[in-house]
Amino acid sequence: MAKKMRLTIKIGSNVLTRKDGSLDVTRMSALVDQSAWLRNEGHEVILVSSGAVASGRSELKHIQHDLDSVDQRQLFSAVGQAKLINRYFELFREYGIAVGQVLTMKENFNRSDHFQTQQNCMMVMLENNVIPIVNENDTVSVTELMFTDNDELAGLVTEMMNSEMLIILSNIDGIFSGDPSDGNAQL
Repeated sequence: MAKKMRLTIKIGSNVLTRKDGSLDVTRMSALVDQSAWLRNEGHEVILVSSGAVASGRSELKHIQHDLDSVDQRQLFSAVGQAKLINRYFELFREYGIAVGQVLTMKENFNRSDHFQTQQNCMMVMLENNVIPIVNENDTVSVTELMFTDNDELAGLVTEMMNSEMLIILSNIDGIFSGDPSDGNAQL
């Protein structure tokens, strides 16, 4: 029998959404199928899921006035996060698996009291067979303190939770050795 592991799986926006930004329910269902299989094999699964802003944007296509980038991110995130977590809830429920939402901010990884509270929350979830679904709380995050992307968030969650493996699901060909605009960075 294979060793049981704690896995952090990061799912990128482009993996979860169609070209129009709407949730790709077929793909989400396949990802939930695989995550449920891992869970049923005895592994602990933590999902770091992008897609809230894109999902909210597709839901609110016909906004009648201009919004600045912060207002847009907050609005789209607030609507999209509800839609996204509801879809996960419904898909995992078909397997009898409970999920819980963990919205976080970058500063939660720097302050020991917030770090410990967040870590404890996710440990309690795992101990009670609840899959944590983690995303940045874009509705209140301050731009200067935001994660560069959910890959960074997934790395921090992996470290915080002592996961044995981080799996990044993306539609890119690899990771650059430095800033891609540098010219010296290699894929």
